[in-house]
Amino acid sequence: MSMQTDVKSGAAAAGATTTIFEGRTRVKAITISYASSGTVVLNDGTGGAVMFSFTGPAAIGSVHVIVPGEGVLCATNISAVCGAGTTAVVFYG
Repeated sequence: MSMQTDVKSGAAAAGATTTIFEGRTRVKAITISYASSGTVVLNDGTGGAVMFSFTGPAAIGSVHVIVPGEGVLCATNISAVCGAGTTAVVFYG
């Protein structure tokens, strides 16, 4: 059995692109708080391949997404793009 990895978190600001972690890592979970139809996109590197995308319904709310298995691998870094009125906390390791 392989060694477990410490899980850390990084916050992504509303209406901004945020580098959550610089380097190879895996996304384990995401907590998203949104205004009406808020969006969050996680890329492998700034402007890189889309690894996860979320669009909220036409209501205010929040959601917690647990990624199954070993998580989503981002080989370059985790870049989060949040729409206006939407924030995210990304758990990685």
